[in-house]
Amino acid sequence: MLSDFTLKRIQSALAHGKMVPLALEHYPSRGQTAIQRLYQTKIGKLFWKRVSERNHRECQIPVKSGSLAEREWWAYRVAKALGLENPPLVLLGRMTTVQLWLDLPDAHHFITDQGPLALDLDNVFECACFDWLTGQIDRHDANYLYDFVQRRIILIDSAHGFLRYDGSLPHYLQLFEIACRTALHKKPKSDMVQRIAQLQQRLPELVPLRDGGEQEALQRRLQQMRTVATLQDVFALYRKSQ
Repeated sequence: MLSDFTLKRIQSALAHGKMVPLALEHYPSRGQTAIQRLYQTKIGKLFWKRVSERNHRECQIPVKSGSLAEREWWAYRVAKALGLENPPLVLLGRMTTVQLWLDLPDAHHFITDQGPLALDLDNVFECACFDWLTGQIDRHDANYLYDFVQRRIILIDSAHGFLRYDGSLPHYLQLFEIACRTALHKKPKSDMVQRIAQLQQRLPELVPLRDGGEQEALQRRLQQMRTVATLQDVFALYRKSQ
């Protein structure tokens, strides 16, 4: 499926696809005014999203440095470079993205219907490292999916990235701290920190922010990742910035 997810292929699939009903609930996530559609196509369901100028104003996004759609695309490129599981995504224009739809519940719906999530240390550690590196400030319970078979979380909607950190701790980290406190000091088997370190030279290409301050902040977060060995270290980074 990844090889099929090219700009040309997606444009063709959308042109011949059929729009289907999208059950959508808006959670209080920094002013949601994007137009969102779901298409059934020959390569699967595609989630089409166009962000608005109003969304940028209400969220105080410095659009000149990167729109929400561009930031989501850049975050996806980083996730792909790191080998982090993430639904394939393309940037159709400065304000529009298309992502492969995964028929998995988001955390909000799973917890409401089924109860607590079973969380895996390595999976949570990798997601936390990614969210810190990319500066995610909107990782609420509808912005990640839960694969209840593999018992893994899958990050989606990473548009609020590479911005000034405002104290937002990812929802899944809040859950993990409460439910798995004894695992916070355990060293994960994951080599995510090493993978992140190897991105240093590629980051300006993967994330072409047009604001020097945002680029410097991204490089600073990358350097801070060198101090991380456990989830407790990630928590320390978040809380030091509050």
